Amino acid sequence: MSFGQAFVATWRAILSHRAAFSILILAVVAYGFYYPLAYQHQTAGQMPLAIVDLDHSALSRALAEDVAATHGVRLAAVTSNFAEAVERLERREIDAIVLVPAGLERGVLTGTASGGLAIYVNGAYLVRASGVGATLKSVLGGAVEEALAPRAKALGLQTLTPVEVVTRPMFNTREGYGSYAVTGVAILIVHQTLLFGIVMLAADRRGQLLGKVSTPVFFGVVCAFGVLGLASTLFYTGFVFWFQDYPRGGDFLGMLVATALYVPAAILLALLVGSFFDKPERSTQALVWMSAPLFFLSGLSWPHSAMPLPLAALAWTIPSTPGIQAMIKLNQMGARLDEVTPELGALAAQALVYGGFAYWRWTRPGNHSPT
Repeated sequence: MSFGQAFVATWRAILSHRAAFSILILAVVAYGFYYPLAYQHQTAGQMPLAIVDLDHSALSRALAEDVAATHGVRLAAVTSNFAEAVERLERREIDAIVLVPAGLERGVLTGTASGGLAIYVNGAYLVRASGVGATLKSVLGGAVEEALAPRAKALGLQTLTPVEVVTRPMFNTREGYGSYAVTGVAILIVHQTLLFGIVMLAADRRGQLLGKVSTPVFFGVVCAFGVLGLASTLFYTGFVFWFQDYPRGGDFLGMLVATALYVPAAILLALLVGSFFDKPERSTQALVWMSAPLFFLSGLSWPHSAMPLPLAALAWTIPSTPGIQAMIKLNQMGARLDEVTPELGALAAQALVYGGFAYWRWTRPGNHSPT
């Protein structure tokens, strides 16, 4: 069989194998629309909270009015019963409690306040807890200053103008969770669909092909899957990111270079892994748990500098880690090609190593074993 015949035969196998077709093609398209749905609002909004007002002053009423007017949160209740508010927090009816202690206004005006506002959040949902905490911090600080400034001036109190810190995000300008998560997960989806689909097809044909594949056939198979991987990557980085309005528009040529290394590395790893399975069902059972750990190992959600050294080193042996790092830098962060040289070098090394072992496994006659 020639290179071209192997290329065509691989595509026929993809299109005729129902499970592989579903993973390699249908899943790629479906995830492009399905996965971002959970993050379409980008930031958590209208999170319910309660204010426990023990001060009953003009300041506490002003705070309640400002919180109620804030888009990010929803004022569900104003009460004087802290225990009742805690029970509602534990029942997850509200996401946060703002406690206004007794004597707050007088203490702030006279400089004798021994305590301040207290914010209690439900830490079960980290994104919601972070969102409500940041919203309340910005709203309450400004509300206190605005409410007390006229009275302080009337009393002849000198107040210092606080230093205002303005934060401007450089890359994820909307500070959206979807812009952060989906852009990295999309690259992982390409990796995982290639891995699952190729391993499934390889396991299905292992008994007939292991140790019998010629060099032209091997590279014909790799190129056939390479076209599919290239199309999948461009579908996400080109169409899906535009359709979902995620950060984009970086170095397109650099992304093509990174894709030309990332896709073969993932394919050759999949061919190597597939050579050890004799049944497609076993490959699915063995690999289905991998997606979440691979995302955490990518360094996108947790930096490698904070990981144990052996775990961080292990992460760089998987194509998804340098692939996600390179694509995020090139597409979302506007990096130049020379600035992702470590990632590209890792992908090239993986392609050579995994490619060498995969070629040896599939072409060397002594590797054939009946199943």
